[in-house]
Amino acid sequence: MLINWKPTEEKTRPLSRRSFIKGAAGIAASAITGGSLLQTAEAQFGFREYIPYDAARDLHYGTSYSRPGIVEHHYPEMNPTGEKFTFVRLKYPGGDWYTNILNYYYWQSDLKFSEVLAANTSIDVEVRENPQYVDIDDVGLFAYPYLFMTGHRGIRLSTEQVRKLREYLERGGFLHVEDCDARLNGGRGGLRPYIYEMMRQVYPEKQFETLDMSHPIYHTLYQHDEYMGGDKLIPGVCDADEAIMDDDRLLVYFCPSDLNCAWEGRPCSPGGEEQRVWAFKQGMNVVAYALTR
Repeated sequence: MLINWKPTEEKTRPLSRRSFIKGAAGIAASAITGGSLLQTAEAQFGFREYIPYDAARDLHYGTSYSRPGIVEHHYPEMNPTGEKFTFVRLKYPGGDWYTNILNYYYWQSDLKFSEVLAANTSIDVEVRENPQYVDIDDVGLFAYPYLFMTGHRGIRLSTEQVRKLREYLERGGFLHVEDCDARLNGGRGGLRPYIYEMMRQVYPEKQFETLDMSHPIYHTLYQHDEYMGGDKLIPGVCDADEAIMDDDRLLVYFCPSDLNCAWEGRPCSPGGEEQRVWAFKQGMNVVAYALTR
């Protein structure tokens, strides 16, 4: 297991967070309190979260293999200077947005990755006790330059949520998306068709493009000339990443091979631990790209 893994390269050069918040400076501190923060996706769609939620502490919790898991609701007020990078997951209506952090296999994936990112780069990472999430309806969404999104199944965004996601991307935000199991639906993927449909709504004028290994996102901190994937590499199914581009700027990075499952300690096939190291390094490449491009 990759518990104490350190890369062979020297610790990377310092990175500064890019300027991101535009017009979101007046976020009220009161947004962190109370039970009426937002109109929830459940209220909009009648979709019921089946993971427990503790309203008093404003967090979700669950168990996996008899081990407890917690994911905390993050707010900009928790990092008031905005100098630290927070690996934050996007909570969306319609699917299991919490996969690998509540129903985790070995480690809570986002927390493990945050620890690796802090230990092996000079990015100033906010490492909290538990993984962090933001709701797509949160008023403070625009405070985060990077959002992570994954799952196995449906996404149901309202018209307003689609508009908000496009605004987030056009302001300079970066969305990192993964399909938690590309093998589902005969190799068409579990989340993949929903991601395609979501982005068709967000950017009807754009399509996903396959990324070549020469793209800077594979060379930001670590040099990757061969695609090894996350916990699974299946030829013709999940052997390349895709992106939504705006000229030469990458808006949405879609990884169908699932780096996140490699980060949570699942067996990696066919490359074993070498593939897991690749997955951690590529995750660091993606974050560095998001913060500097």
